[in-house]
Amino acid sequence: MRSDRALAQSLTFFMGECFRPIAMSPAELPARACAERPFVVLHVEDDEALAASVARLLRAEGFEAVSATDAASALERIAHDAAAPDVLIMDVNLPGEMDGADVAQEICHALGHVVPTIFLSGQLSSIGLPWLPGAPLLFVAKPLDAEVLVRVVESFAGLGRFMRAHTHH
Repeated sequence: MRSDRALAQSLTFFMGECFRPIAMSPAELPARACAERPFVVLHVEDDEALAASVARLLRAEGFEAVSATDAASALERIAHDAAAPDVLIMDVNLPGEMDGADVAQEICHALGHVVPTIFLSGQLSSIGLPWLPGAPLLFVAKPLDAEVLVRVVESFAGLGRFMRAHTHH
């Protein structure tokens, strides 16, 4: 992300291999998305206490929080929930054969578009990059700072809604 501080009028996001700049005023991104409906956040986390805490935090901040504990339940939610997620929060180390990166890739494939994704891990140094061309990605160490998480989710969700609205299928 590049910000023109001198003019303070635009932000430019560079996403994955696309390198297509999207310019808009800083206030534009969240305001447009929030006007429609609450941002939808899909959080895939096998630690049920952490998942419940994050869900409570996000709901208190006005997000629609959807939780899943593993790959199968996350993909089931995608198949049957009416609202597509605006942002994904993925635990990197999930039980079963698929890790968080694999699940994020499957979700984006099922939806037919990329979704900004926040990866959480207690061991960031051992994480490989997922193959999600064009998707904004952020890797965050556990434990989480609640205020930082909320601000990042808000930014990524607004970007996700904007990207989905401007994707040509």
